[in-house]
Amino acid sequence: MELRMKKILVLTNIYPALDMVEENTPVVHYFTREWVKMGYDVRVIYYRANFPRLMMFFFSLFKNRLSSRHGATLRTRYASEKEYELDCVKVKRIPLLKIKPHRAFPKREIDKACTITLDYLQEQGFEPDAIISHWVNPQLEIMDRLKRKYGCTTCYVAHLPPIEFERIYTQEHSQGLIDNIDLIGFRSAYIREEFLGKFKFDRPTFQCYSGIPEKFVPQVPVRRSFDKVENYVFVGTLIKRKFPAEIIPALVKAYKDEPFGMTYIGSGFEATSIKKHAMELNVSRNVHLMGHIPREEVVRKLQESDVFIMISKWEAFGLVYLEAMSQGLITIASRHEGFDGIIEHGKNGFLCEAGNIGELADLVSEIRTMAPEKLQEISRNAMKTAKWLTDRNAAKMYIEEVLA
Repeated sequence: MELRMKKILVLTNIYPALDMVEENTPVVHYFTREWVKMGYDVRVIYYRANFPRLMMFFFSLFKNRLSSRHGATLRTRYASEKEYELDCVKVKRIPLLKIKPHRAFPKREIDKACTITLDYLQEQGFEPDAIISHWVNPQLEIMDRLKRKYGCTTCYVAHLPPIEFERIYTQEHSQGLIDNIDLIGFRSAYIREEFLGKFKFDRPTFQCYSGIPEKFVPQVPVRRSFDKVENYVFVGTLIKRKFPAEIIPALVKAYKDEPFGMTYIGSGFEATSIKKHAMELNVSRNVHLMGHIPREEVVRKLQESDVFIMISKWEAFGLVYLEAMSQGLITIASRHEGFDGIIEHGKNGFLCEAGNIGELADLVSEIRTMAPEKLQEISRNAMKTAKWLTDRNAAKMYIEEVLA
């Protein structure tokens, strides 16, 4: 494919910024920085929601509890309008006032966002060849207006099932926005299935998978014996929708009085529930909460473990699954969530209903009684999958779909 500095405009409401480190969700940045390395001219417009000050003060008082309940980091600081550069990616942050979480922005804020966006692009002399919207609100309405001006290819990337539309727009309004999109990328096979069951869309679609840095893929494949399977690990924020506490009773049910170890890497409100479960089930000595640890230490802990477990709900695409698979761990992810289509049950990992203690216990029992040779085969397949899905490969597949 000819690379002649194609211009890619990305619209998103989540993006990292050095002055808002607590909100650094870098999933979109992992794509854009690779595109810049590949020779594309990329601009990111980051529409950052500011809530009324009293509401943000309330969020700050109960931040951990509310974040655990709603499964997302709450914004407690005002953001200002700003232009900045991150890994050679040029970003324009536009703050917009929002009255209620998970609701549409007022029309005046959408109008303001469009004006600022168009002025910025004109100043930059930037006329996009393609516009990509990650998530819905307010990106799709703005992309709809920009398409009328530039007449270029537009792509929407769905991180959530149709609920992302349902809580913001009517069915008619949603379908109208969708009708003006040229192609859609889905973060999982399950999201695609749910979306196409709800809305009409007869144009191209693709799977928009993420990748991991090549440096995290071992140069020499990890060799594991699996003579004993007794060390388990979870890496992620300890919040309700990830069901970290439910792992303890599942392991106790599977192991009964036999020894096992469960290590949690990460912090969050559910740490209290984990400790409570461990104490009530008399396995506190088996459970280790590490909190946040350096990246190198995380890799070492993965290498010391046999099985990675995270059976989250509403997990669009968990990069930590790939990181565990790259180290050859037997990986258990959620069925009908973000890793459907990446993990094939029994081939390169396993799938379990989100939060289902009984099913997880049965699955753990099955895994620990499998022949070491079978587990080694699953481990090798997991490493092959992770080696295929690197940052560069994922970004390349994505942008080639958009510019096809």
